[in-house]
Amino acid sequence: MRKLYIILFSVLFLLITKNAFAAKGVAAVYKVTMNEAALCTGNSSGTTCDGKVTIGSGDKTIDIASVDAGATASTYGDTALLPLGTTYTHMWVKISRKFTIKTSDTATPTDLRLKTDNGDVCKSVGNTTRMYATDEATDKYTHVPGITEAGSASFEQNAYLMNSGTNNVKFCLSTSCATTNNQTFSYSCTHCTAQKTDLDGDDDYHELIYALSTPYTVTMIPPEITMSFGTAEALSANDVTGSICNITAEEPVFTVTIK
Repeated sequence: MRKLYIILFSVLFLLITKNAFAAKGVAAVYKVTMNEAALCTGNSSGTTCDGKVTIGSGDKTIDIASVDAGATASTYGDTALLPLGTTYTHMWVKISRKFTIKTSDTATPTDLRLKTDNGDVCKSVGNTTRMYATDEATDKYTHVPGITEAGSASFEQNAYLMNSGTNNVKFCLSTSCATTNNQTFSYSCTHCTAQKTDLDGDDDYHELIYALSTPYTVTMIPPEITMSFGTAEALSANDVTGSICNITAEEPVFTVTIK
């Protein structure tokens, strides 16, 4: 049986254009959930996967910031489903809009702590209901929680891809989200070919298309998959009020070759 070995979750992030001026930094934890993966014979428009053949499905989570992610990124998919002689040029992925992130607490000898555009340390915190105007389930796609700057330690935190559109997102200006500022989120990506751009409250998953480094033609020989990724600038921090910051996910570096 031909198996496709994929470092799944390195393919999965998009650049949030509102963060163009936020400071970026390393992620100590960066968990992503894949729901479906497919190979495509082309990409005629948008996130259309021409000649789509699904090679893996079902939710699976991996921490791509882990030092052994490359070794432990599980097999996901079966290339036995691919017809011999067919050439594939793109990979289509469907991911959850929920990510679990954690900032680094390492200050020496190299300072790896996430800092805002003003240079203030911003550490991830555990999610609580009081972080939101209503609660996490209600506000997860519309509110970005406020965090007190220079916290004592980092904790795993849920981060979400926000709804797109003008003034559809609110930055919480306190840790209780008593007051907010409207924000506009739009999406583009550096390493993907295309992605879904109209995220709203009905979408729990996101779709992206990636071009393979070189086209892959199916043969009887099991394919060799080469993946590379990096999370050195996988998080960004915004200074919201001077003492309150927030954290959003950025796009890891990703390339994929199948031969």
